[in-house]
Order: sequence, then C-alpha cells, then structure tokens
Amino acid sequence: MSDANDHDRLNKLSSQIGDIRAKEAVEAAKAAATERDATNMNVGVRAGAELVTCLIAGAAIGYGIDYFFLTKPFGLITFLLAGIGLGFYEVYRITK
Repeated sequence: MSDANDHDRLNKLSSQIGDIRAKEAVEAAKAAATERDATNMNVGVRAGAELVTCLIAGAAIGYGIDYFFLTKPFGLITFLLAGIGLGFYEVYRITK
C-alpha cells in the first residue's frame, strides 16, 4: 500500500513540475518577445535620428558654403542632397 501511495505522490509531483516548466516556458517566450520589441524600437529611433541629423548637417554645411562663397542656392541644394543620401545610407547600415 505504501508503494502505491508513493507512486501516486510521485506522479502528482511530476505533473506539478511539468505544469511549472510549461508556465516558465511561456513566460520566457513573452520576455524574449518583449526584448525583441525593445531592440527593434531602439534601432528605429536610432535610424530616424541618423536620418534627421544627416539632413540638418547637410543643409547647414550647404547654407554655410552659400553664405561665404555667395553661391546662393547651389551649395544648399548640393549638400542637402548629399545629406539625404548619407542619411539613407546610415539607415541602411543600421538596419542591415
């Protein structure tokens, strides 16, 4: 009788351990998904900041060249386009 009782208790314990492991696996999957979302958000924010920074830097350099050399729209347009191109390259590099 003692062996049957011990066997039932072991089966019950084994079932409880299986339930706990299943719950831990679900929690681990949720934590991994949350971490992945945070990483993707970080990459997105960084890519956006790089794009805006390159655009502003190109415009500022172009405006400065136009101001000093009196080449009114050409420096701004040229360096603005260069800044946009560099910004998109940086976004590509970050998200690669």
